[in-house]
Amino acid sequence: MPLTARQRSIHNKNGAKRSASFTKGKRSRKASEGEYLFTNAPSDLRSIAYPGGAVALGLLLVARLTSAYWGQIADCDETYNYWEPLHYLVYGNGLQTWEYSPVYAIRSYMPLWLFAVPAKILSLAMTPVSVFYSLRALLAALTACAELMFYKAVCHEFGVHVGRVWLCLALPAAGCFAASAAMLPSAWSGTLVSAALACWWRKRYPLAIILTAATVLLSWPFTALLGLPIAIDMLLIKRQYIDFIKWSIISLVIILVPTVAVDSWHYGRLVVTPWNIVAYNIFTEHGPDLYGVEPWTYYFVNGFLNFNIVWVLALSCPLLLTACTAISSRSTARASFCAPYWLSLMPLALWLGVFMAQPHKEERFLYPVYSMVVLAGAIALDCLQKMTFAVGTELLRWRKERERRHYLVYTGPLVVMCVLLAGVASISRTTALYNHYHGPMKLLRHIPDQTDGRSDLYVCFGKEWYRSPSSFHVPDVYRIRFVASEFTGQLPAPYDDGHNATRIIHPYFNDLNKGDNQTYLKPSECHYLIDSDIGTPSKLQPPYHKNTNVWEVIASVPILDANKSHRIFRAFYVPVLSNKNVVYANMYLLRNKII
Repeated sequence: MPLTARQRSIHNKNGAKRSASFTKGKRSRKASEGEYLFTNAPSDLRSIAYPGGAVALGLLLVARLTSAYWGQIADCDETYNYWEPLHYLVYGNGLQTWEYSPVYAIRSYMPLWLFAVPAKILSLAMTPVSVFYSLRALLAALTACAELMFYKAVCHEFGVHVGRVWLCLALPAAGCFAASAAMLPSAWSGTLVSAALACWWRKRYPLAIILTAATVLLSWPFTALLGLPIAIDMLLIKRQYIDFIKWSIISLVIILVPTVAVDSWHYGRLVVTPWNIVAYNIFTEHGPDLYGVEPWTYYFVNGFLNFNIVWVLALSCPLLLTACTAISSRSTARASFCAPYWLSLMPLALWLGVFMAQPHKEERFLYPVYSMVVLAGAIALDCLQKMTFAVGTELLRWRKERERRHYLVYTGPLVVMCVLLAGVASISRTTALYNHYHGPMKLLRHIPDQTDGRSDLYVCFGKEWYRSPSSFHVPDVYRIRFVASEFTGQLPAPYDDGHNATRIIHPYFNDLNKGDNQTYLKPSECHYLIDSDIGTPSKLQPPYHKNTNVWEVIASVPILDANKSHRIFRAFYVPVLSNKNVVYANMYLLRNKII
């Protein structure tokens, strides 16, 4: 199907020279050899195929909604800092962490209310676990919409070829699968940042500023770093001082004022939570070093697990862009209305540079730039195609037809091979994670709803405390609690009863991760208990499932025993080989026979 004038203009930004219809009646000049290699756009490229908006949205929705149902909670911070407080807002009970203590107040209730309102409506007709998956589906749908905006902006800013490669790489990416339905500020920021960058590239500056303000004030303050290129473009390049200041003030008023009002009501004092979290992480000695300290290689390994060759391409992008420019400067030339490559890719470079230097490293900290990681990989792959074509025109017979052929015609197999390799590796990673860790998401379903009229029954976690999928997964009358284990750090405690539970200061909360067992239960007080046969039993972690006089096994699910499994085959699922090299333990749901 012939391209429209707008589509042809988009193709030109991908290295194609304008078609004859735009130069009719004008005498064309003789093109240089570099232009033949990179900018010639013959008739055989006019039918380049790429998904339209409706098709792209459908594909993204399928991929992200799949994550909402089959994905697992990968980080206990998601359970205890977001799903549990959200459960309190909806049902009046849940677990509270020290971050929500009025003494520290470094977590905001405002973004939780954005989900609590629809959750309260859904709870009138749904069970808690159905509400849980409905909210995950909502998160996935919002992510898909933001990714559609990003995809269309990439097509406009970098060309439809880079756009379609981005879409093909992003759809199966294991990292995007994990982040798209996560109830985490870093995941929300990934959605908002994708939308903000899309608006920036499309020159919709007011919306870009509002979305950037939303991710900073509602989600994660540190993502202000990702808005720096937008500020540079507006202030230093476009010199739109008035518009920048005006929309920044408007964003501050419509987002920060309600946030301060909601949080101050919950905490019982004037609170600015975005400032509190920045102050804790930057101006305290223990803030960034207390949890999750990892070596400098952590993100390199984690990035490869989540994006495989796309991660390698993304890290190589600056080098490949430089090589393409050295071969022919026109190969990386941008249209006058496009931002330069260094500015467009600055968000990714800044984010990786800052967070790789921090001692506290976690997988979720890279969620905000996942779309940019895939974009850098797509641009790098496009550069590889151009360089391959440049070499081929000198060594092979391509030279004879280079004036009538485009680099995509000869290098198509290269991009197909890379996309297939990345897709297979991503699906392998996602399958491995599902097989290894999805069990806890299903185990609590075996708790019976019938309780003979009793209330406040307890489901207890011991050494497997970090695998709890949240109170949404137990019937209304049950409460999640903890029993003592070898873990000596601080665990959440139940919210108090009453409307002012968020204002109560508990003496057992601290910001030093010092454990306090005041709210723990004795195993004999638990109606149900979660246990596993991972690790060596001890006095604090006895094999409860073997004590058949007290405990009855109601259900069990497989869970990976990482210490006994091969590193490669536990990271990626390989048919036949993974089954031979991966060891699974059992995770049990036990019923107390006595009480």
